[in-house]
Amino acid sequence: MALPLIIDTDPGVDDAIAIWLALAAPEIDVLGLSIVFGNGHAAPCAENAVRILDAAGRSRVPVHIGADQPLQRTYARTGWGVHGADGLGGIGLPAASRKADDADAVAWMAQLLKAAAPSSITLAPIGPLTNIARLLQRHPDARQGIKEMIVMGGAAAPGGGNATPHAEYNFWLDPHAADIVCASGVPLTLVTIETARPVSATPARIARIEAAGTKIAKAVADLLRAYVHEAKADALFDPLVVAYLLRPGLFMKTHAHFRVETGESRELGRLIVQPGSTPTPHTLLQAPDPDTIFDFLAERFRHLP
Repeated sequence: MALPLIIDTDPGVDDAIAIWLALAAPEIDVLGLSIVFGNGHAAPCAENAVRILDAAGRSRVPVHIGADQPLQRTYARTGWGVHGADGLGGIGLPAASRKADDADAVAWMAQLLKAAAPSSITLAPIGPLTNIARLLQRHPDARQGIKEMIVMGGAAAPGGGNATPHAEYNFWLDPHAADIVCASGVPLTLVTIETARPVSATPARIARIEAAGTKIAKAVADLLRAYVHEAKADALFDPLVVAYLLRPGLFMKTHAHFRVETGESRELGRLIVQPGSTPTPHTLLQAPDPDTIFDFLAERFRHLP
């Protein structure tokens, strides 16, 4: 039986690659996309989500818009930064074929989770954790349906952040939401900046994906060529969440306890990691072998149009 999965996302170049990787996997049943602000505001992120689904021939996968602001801070981003003029690298993906679905993302997730068998649905949040924190706060009975969460977020090493020296972007945008999720007790595995940074898109690795020969493989290669930060290829962040679900053996992991700094200081959004000597609800993933990951992506993208 395929793994039921909800992806909470802010597309985004690396979000697109993560979503396509999930759609290409017969082992995964993508129940829908929950949209959160992050790489852009929620409405254009939702439009991009539909464009991503359209490109894969999966336009009917539900797309629900959630939070456009953090729990306690103000989000006022303009532009898409490293994600290009349209948030998807400017590679020419067609306009969205439809609008997002009507129901609020948090209400939609809650309905699915309450009706699900216990511990049966996996959540893959790859943007700020605002939707997930609201889900846990407003619908505590919905957590019965959650199997685990695989989250992209956090900088575990001192000085390792990309939003500030101390904080990774997703956790920095809504540190209060990140801390609520970390403190919830729901089984949580983190793909941090340190997990992803070695997995960079070099020209040779991009060429291996493009050689898969499909339309989506070409789109992934074009996205990665456009995904440049400070004149360097950026790391492959969000796709590692889905790669871990499909091939957990590619990752070494350690047990730990997570919290997030929420005080108004220069360390706002910092991931606080306390090692765990015995199994805990929290797992920290170590960096996988980059070439193995890119070979895996190339193989998988042969299964989309």
